[in-house]
Amino acid sequence: MRYDVAIVGAGPAGAASAIHLARGGQSVALLDRAIFPRDKPCAEYLSPAVEPLLYALGIEAPLEAERPHRLRGFRIYAPDGSVIQGDFAATRGADGQSLFETGLVIRRLLLDAAIVEGARRAGAEVREGWRLGRIARIDGGYRLYPVGAGEPVEARLLVAADGLHSTVARRLGLHATGRMRKIGLVAHIRGIAGLVEYGEMHVANRRYVGVAPMEPGDHDALCNVAMVVDEERDGRQLAGRPEEFLLASLRTFPRLRDRLDQLSVERRTLTVSRLSIHARRLSDARLLLVGDATGYYDPFTGEGIYRALRGAEMVASVALPALAHDDLSAAALGAYDRLYRQAFRGKRLVEQIIQLAVQTPPLMNHIAHVLRERKAMADTMIAVTGDFLPASAVLRPGYLLRLIV
Repeated sequence: MRYDVAIVGAGPAGAASAIHLARGGQSVALLDRAIFPRDKPCAEYLSPAVEPLLYALGIEAPLEAERPHRLRGFRIYAPDGSVIQGDFAATRGADGQSLFETGLVIRRLLLDAAIVEGARRAGAEVREGWRLGRIARIDGGYRLYPVGAGEPVEARLLVAADGLHSTVARRLGLHATGRMRKIGLVAHIRGIAGLVEYGEMHVANRRYVGVAPMEPGDHDALCNVAMVVDEERDGRQLAGRPEEFLLASLRTFPRLRDRLDQLSVERRTLTVSRLSIHARRLSDARLLLVGDATGYYDPFTGEGIYRALRGAEMVASVALPALAHDDLSAAALGAYDRLYRQAFRGKRLVEQIIQLAVQTPPLMNHIAHVLRERKAMADTMIAVTGDFLPASAVLRPGYLLRLIV
């Protein structure tokens, strides 16, 4: 079976890329080892900038039928218990006009299945339960062999969208391991008291945890609880007992410990390890990487769905003319690297600054006190992590100076 494009991985990045490329007139095979709908460890929070991208894809169903819970902003709790509140509606978009008011919390079980269905409607051939075996370079493209029986898939262009531990990127030698090794734990929990229409980020003991209410209610609402810990420090302690570790660790956060008397876990705790991968490059001849396959993205800094959907738009903007002109050389597709890195380079620097603060409690406490006293600065920080203001808004010398003085 020969296609213009084969996309390995049908998460948001892969399925959205399939929609754009199929709408552009290309024959697309979208391949994934999972059967949808399927769960995935994820904070399940969507920044305000994601909603228009979903509507552009025609993915209205999960937004309208499921009526996902909406968040007005975030509260960030420092190790000493200090709280910063940032509001989405307080900051205008990068165009100076659009006003983004709420973020969304929606189950990946529903969201991913909806985008995959959108890819089918756009004309992509979706193959679920298709597990990648061997990859071979051939004249004019790639040949992908499935595990077990089944015909191989050939394509002029291969898009790796198969996640942080991408089989495609690993087999082709594009992934490297970073210095910070993290583990993520995610659960659906009911019974956290004192919830309001804000997400929460708590920092303590060089760990952090996000709490995203998935429905209204101040004490019995279902929440997504996502914790990130250090693999070297905590890996042995949580091995084989992630749920027990997660529940015990929640009580180490000063502004959470007194709100946990009625906890019940509604979905088993999911984990993801080796959160330290980065890609040496994002393209090669007849090859593009998108979504988590481009490397680990710290969820404290923002959320990965926006990056996945914006990356899919960039894939289409480079791949469609390259396919039309039959020029899929490394030089032609290198434009994607430049677009992608230009779009997200600033957020990477913000990520490094936030990680430094998380690992340095006195610095995190100081930043919390500054942002608590300067609400406009807090709103700007939330807007940057919400992806509707550029990272330059907090990387300006004046902003950084006020932050540390």
